[in-house]
Amino acid sequence: MKLDLHIHTTEFSSCSTMSPDELMIAARENGLDGVCITEHNRIWTKSQAEALSNKHGLAVFRGMEVTTTGGDILVFGLEEEPDGMWTPAMLKSKVDAVGGAAIAAHPFRGFLLFGFGDLKMQVQDALDNPTFSQVHGLEVCNGLVTETENNLAREVAEAAGLIMIGGSDAHRPEAVGTCITEFHDFIANEKELVQAILSSRFSLRKIK
Repeated sequence: MKLDLHIHTTEFSSCSTMSPDELMIAARENGLDGVCITEHNRIWTKSQAEALSNKHGLAVFRGMEVTTTGGDILVFGLEEEPDGMWTPAMLKSKVDAVGGAAIAAHPFRGFLLFGFGDLKMQVQDALDNPTFSQVHGLEVCNGLVTETENNLAREVAEAAGLIMIGGSDAHRPEAVGTCITEFHDFIANEKELVQAILSSRFSLRKIK
């Protein structure tokens, strides 16, 4: 089941220029089986997701991209929206309490997100980042960062034994599906999505 796990729309993300309908049209055109909408610090209601899914005939799952003191973290399975700036540890405790998944988003975007400025940074240096001890995995295929940055994220995830997922981080229709997570099993609901992420029953593919 081909899913894009990192997407923003005009519904709740002011930085996006893509409407929910435009998202779904692009997803279908790119051969996706569904999407997970991860607005900034907001989560869609179940009824909103179901209505959009029924309208376009594609699966719609709900997640969030939470802004923390240690960088942006994608969460799946968490319904609580932040009421302020959480630390990664605070977010992880909330995610673990509901059996969810927390994934550091674009962890080396610009090599500056977590205070790193040396383009020759070694994997061991990156492993010292305290945020990585507060997530289940890293986003190692992000459509809006360079291949070098994605490769570093993959090396760090492998060294740390963390889960590796992919998502487009799309804010416009033409970016949808640039990085997809292809699950081995059919995903019927968000509980199954979380289980599939935590068990790493998927492969990653960059299609653009």
